Amino acid sequence: MRVRVPLMIQDPEIASLPTDRLVEDWLGLAEAHYLDGPVTERVAVVDLDPTTEALEPGAVFEPPSGRRTFGRYRVGKTDVDSPAFIQVSAFGTVMRTIYLYEEPDTLGRKVAWGFDGPQLLVVPRAGWWANAYYERRSRSLQFFSFNAHGRTVHTSLSRDIVAHETAHALIDGIDPDLYDALDPQGLALHEGVADLTAVLIAFRSPRLRKAVLDRTDGSIEESTSFSSIGEEFGRAIDPAGHVGWLRNLLDDAKLDPHGDPAAEPEAHLLSQVLTGALYGFLVALHRDVRERLAERRHETEFAVSGRALFAASQQFKRMILRGLDYLPPGEITFADYIRAILAADQASFENDRWRQWIRTECVRRGIVAAEADLDVVTNAEHPALADIDLDGLATNEWAAYQFADRNRGLLLIPADAQFEVLPRIVVNKRFELPEATLERARAAGQDGPADGGAAPVRELLFKVRWSVTEPNPPDLGAAMRRVQTGSTLVIDPDRRLVRSCLGPLSLEARRPARDAAMRRLVAAGLVDVSAPDDPAAVRQTLGTGVEAVVTDGILRVKGTGRLLHVAREAGDA
Repeated sequence: MRVRVPLMIQDPEIASLPTDRLVEDWLGLAEAHYLDGPVTERVAVVDLDPTTEALEPGAVFEPPSGRRTFGRYRVGKTDVDSPAFIQVSAFGTVMRTIYLYEEPDTLGRKVAWGFDGPQLLVVPRAGWWANAYYERRSRSLQFFSFNAHGRTVHTSLSRDIVAHETAHALIDGIDPDLYDALDPQGLALHEGVADLTAVLIAFRSPRLRKAVLDRTDGSIEESTSFSSIGEEFGRAIDPAGHVGWLRNLLDDAKLDPHGDPAAEPEAHLLSQVLTGALYGFLVALHRDVRERLAERRHETEFAVSGRALFAASQQFKRMILRGLDYLPPGEITFADYIRAILAADQASFENDRWRQWIRTECVRRGIVAAEADLDVVTNAEHPALADIDLDGLATNEWAAYQFADRNRGLLLIPADAQFEVLPRIVVNKRFELPEATLERARAAGQDGPADGGAAPVRELLFKVRWSVTEPNPPDLGAAMRRVQTGSTLVIDPDRRLVRSCLGPLSLEARRPARDAAMRRLVAAGLVDVSAPDDPAAVRQTLGTGVEAVVTDGILRVKGTGRLLHVAREAGDA
């Protein structure tokens, strides 16, 4: 059933742009069932009065009636501060973000949650605090409210913040190991992709798109409502009220590829190296597509720029989100993610121009020392796939384990490692040539993906995980520490080709960064690594959601993703 929901264009401070409304209607919602709340099979809104903490009645669902062929939630007049509107707008933005990931030309499947349960809970007014977060343990997105400069700010009314936190939940479903990452780059990857997801959702707003392009003469090369994340929030938490955003992706942050990994900043700051590089790629992609469209069609600059933005954002979406499927499980780095992006794209398209831009930029940013560090092999024949029953490999646990054990070399599994084969996923994705995207952008300014001009490709995602032990600094509790690692094999079952097989690029070299992260956790009082009384298995947690688990004298840290609040707290690692 199709349902119409009102969404915030961005946040209440969008009034600084020449739009005639703060709200736009979205008719793309298509779930099987709807209840008051809003509640569907996968998402349930549970609202609280932030002052009394009493449960707030949910927005009432109205099915199609009379001439109205779509359902809707009763919000009355569009008062953006009313409980019903806050509930429905947050719900709609969550669903629109989920659909973005699941589109046929992106991941091509429903994403399973990273927790054991069917529904993600959305709490649009969870209490008084200048923050928001996703939490696996409570299976929820928590959005808080706070007072600033004489008014109440609801983080759930910010499209950026809601899309960002929903992305954390989706990434946790795609790669659950990232939620337990100790390497700051792993957590920063979580933050960075969440910020880029907010950008992609911004591009889906026709009103915002027109307002921004009108103001910038068709360019996205300056700080705009596309590149800035959490504008109202950023101004509200600035004592002077001058800062125009929480984070801006037009950032030239760099790393020293030969420097000490222990000197890297915490995840929120570190993420700006990755988002700066990838948003810079999006700007270059938009410029390239705009120039190519202008050569083919005599049209106003704005019209060309709008269509170019559609085509560029579609290509950008496909590259950065498909790369998540190709990531190896366990501790990973920016370089691992970039290699996954390049592998997913290279396996489908021969044209290397856009991938070359990414490689060059990653060297300039210090993500890698040389372009060769990002080389990947795709669409390779391998004898392991010659006669194997690929259907059995996908569905039979013992067959999958035997395959991995026989092919440790292919899967990069050490000879003495005890490994785990993760649930396999067979997915049909739609791969569209960039030229086809351009042609459809020329034909009409489309708000979302179309179905034509693309070829379906089946992929079998085969992930294997194992753990390694490494020395833990003497001042940080146990003498040894356990970290997770693994590999991802992507198979083309129709052509019996290895589309990609990736493991971590520099696990051992990143140990100083993990040591530094442990020290920050301990210094901030977020974990307790004091010697346990019982040497068997002791869980030590201080209520932060981060756990230090010591088993047989070996330390394992879990739940670091719980620290990924939308705004960095003073004690965050």
